[in-house]
Amino acid sequence: MTLYSGMGASTGMAGADLLGTVLQRNPGQIPRALREWEQRLRPFITTEQQTAHSVGLQMFVPQTRRHIALRTINHKLVSNPLTARVMKIVMTSALKHKSTDIAAP
Repeated sequence: MTLYSGMGASTGMAGADLLGTVLQRNPGQIPRALREWEQRLRPFITTEQQTAHSVGLQMFVPQTRRHIALRTINHKLVSNPLTARVMKIVMTSALKHKSTDIAAP
């Protein structure tokens, strides 16, 4: 198991939270609430799926020697005091979508 394997569960909880929120915002209007839920959730899910294939798989479950080497280099850059600050900025920017509260108004 990797850290990335929990993304399905956390994404499911985020979707459930959003569903509760849109149902509360649209009392008695279930079709409208479900449309809003889909419109807000779909971009988030699409980004998660793309990230899982492009970054997550390569970093957490490397399949090739190249991916293993890239993960090793990334770890060294993050661990090095001279490059850690830059890597934090790069990683924060690349993973910004993970801190989005999809249920927020």
